[in-house]
Amino acid sequence: MIRRGLSAVIILAAVLLWPLPPLPMMSGTGYGEEPLPQGGGLVDTTWEGNKYETRRNPGLKYDEHGQIDPTPEVTPPKYLPRDTYGFVDWAAALRDKVIAPKDAIGTDQEAQTVLFQEDVLLKAKLPFMPDVIFPHAAHNRWLNCGVCHPKMFAMKAGASNVTMIGVWKGEFCGRCHDRVAFPIRNCFRCHSAPRKGAGIAP
Repeated sequence: MIRRGLSAVIILAAVLLWPLPPLPMMSGTGYGEEPLPQGGGLVDTTWEGNKYETRRNPGLKYDEHGQIDPTPEVTPPKYLPRDTYGFVDWAAALRDKVIAPKDAIGTDQEAQTVLFQEDVLLKAKLPFMPDVIFPHAAHNRWLNCGVCHPKMFAMKAGASNVTMIGVWKGEFCGRCHDRVAFPIRNCFRCHSAPRKGAGIAP
């Protein structure tokens, strides 16, 4: 009985004390990992035959060390500036550099380079409504001229016969406002140039 127990102890000691071969280690990586490609954590798609594309999830963002970056790609809505009515003020978010829209999504698209800063005064059709001040700068910072001209709006002020009924139906300004821009029910955000004797002011 003693011999059998002694044999078990000797075998256990031999297993625990037997030298193990060193684990493979690559320079700049953890044990058993392959070295990361030069130039940061994002996959270099121009490097033919690299294995990092298959190893990484294309739906995730990686930092310069090849680790998953958990920071969000977009700013959470609660951090976006608001106007006096409580709606997101995209112009302020852009001006204060809270957001940084890309010039183009596809590489074949031409980046926006021409900035037109002039405001345009649009006369209101109803006598009691203030006129509209259209700020080109707030729109032209992230929209190419061809997005609106000439299909939605003629290049000459007052030549497009803009109506509020059309806007409410999603035409003219309604192509963006009430969808991705502030709601059109915020009347005096646009009708901001009071006229003499109009009887109403923002």
